[in-house]
Amino acid sequence: MIEKIINCYDSHTHFWATGQVASGLQLNQLKKADEVRSLSINKNHFRSNWLTGFGWNQNNWPGAEFPHKKILDEVFKEVPVFFSRVDGHASWVNTQALIELKKLGYDFSKDPKGGRIERESTGEPTGILFDQAHINALLKLPDFSNPQNYFFLKKAQALFNQAGFTHIRDMSMNLIFWQILNKMEDDKSLSLCIEAFVTVENLNDLDSALKEIELINKSKSQQLRLQGVKIFIDGSLGSRTAFLSQNYLNYDSRGLLIWSHEEIKELIKKSWQALQQVAIHTIGDQAAHLAVSAAREVAGEGILGRLHLEHVQILRPETVQMMKPLPITCYMQPCHWLSDSPWLKKNLPEDLVKNLFPWELLRKNKIPLYFGSDSPIEAPSLFNNKKALIESQKWGIPALNTDWKLLHTHPESGWMPSFTEIEDEKIKQVYFNNVAIL
Repeated sequence: MIEKIINCYDSHTHFWATGQVASGLQLNQLKKADEVRSLSINKNHFRSNWLTGFGWNQNNWPGAEFPHKKILDEVFKEVPVFFSRVDGHASWVNTQALIELKKLGYDFSKDPKGGRIERESTGEPTGILFDQAHINALLKLPDFSNPQNYFFLKKAQALFNQAGFTHIRDMSMNLIFWQILNKMEDDKSLSLCIEAFVTVENLNDLDSALKEIELINKSKSQQLRLQGVKIFIDGSLGSRTAFLSQNYLNYDSRGLLIWSHEEIKELIKKSWQALQQVAIHTIGDQAAHLAVSAAREVAGEGILGRLHLEHVQILRPETVQMMKPLPITCYMQPCHWLSDSPWLKKNLPEDLVKNLFPWELLRKNKIPLYFGSDSPIEAPSLFNNKKALIESQKWGIPALNTDWKLLHTHPESGWMPSFTEIEDEKIKQVYFNNVAIL
């Protein structure tokens, strides 16, 4: 039986990074840290003189311990190495990378706000950087060239089209990527509709982000829409940096809060006053609670706008009740359950486990909800999300009481009308603007 999805939608992606990671060194197959010794390296894995890779996951290794720089030092003595964790919230670097980062002005003397530098008892960095410490280092790496950026964007488009998607929502847009995509649209080689947000790393960067949005909005496009700004206010469960209301099991920490409550409130206020929507990365239950609380306070001042909550992997029922009066849309990736379920119960208190992946709670409370992949963290896939919805029920996670395909359907059916045909758990054909593209 052939099923059809109108304007098939991946509601949370990192579009450029999807192409970049797919073209780079893959670390997701490492079964232990020592296996870096047998990696096959080629020139495409370098960012200028830096060796980069993506996808390691210590939770899949014996002991589930974070790795150490000394292993990288033994294999890569003279090359700076920057290996990103599978969630994009931590990096594993070698001594040469630490030396290069110091030359570039990176301050290893203290943890940055919203980040952590893992250290020996002597205070020496072990080579693991978490959240804002990871982002600060990543931003110091050499830029890719425009031809490379074009290649990555084309690669990403092919991956999403092959997975059945005609409409996506990108959480990592900038002026350079926009201009390339705009040119692709002019050349009639863009086979996606893309909504986008510009990332703001801290409150001091908001004004420059709003100026970048002004520049982007000067271009005309039918297929590209810039919606607003995006911030990360906590980390991830796999790195134990998502911000929780309770400590992680066997770990004296609730995670990391990257923005204070007042900073979140100020960003929402200024963005809504500038008529920009706000998307907030909230994985932990307390991070989501703080984001909703800040939005309610801004709304109480008579300033209104749309708030997007990204991931919402853990939500307390009282937080959902607080959402109801506000224009809030939530975005979730059921596929994360497939990846995280082997270790979630080992890391989270039972009270929080019961609040994981609340898709049905949101639906019952009529909070708009859409599904996505978080690519490249997970592969773009309709079927992984469907599988997670079914298999998670064995944990007691309530079944989604509606057709899952509706949560992969873009809310605006008239935006470049397109559809995807599915048969026997495979993509049969994709029609973009009513033209077959597979």
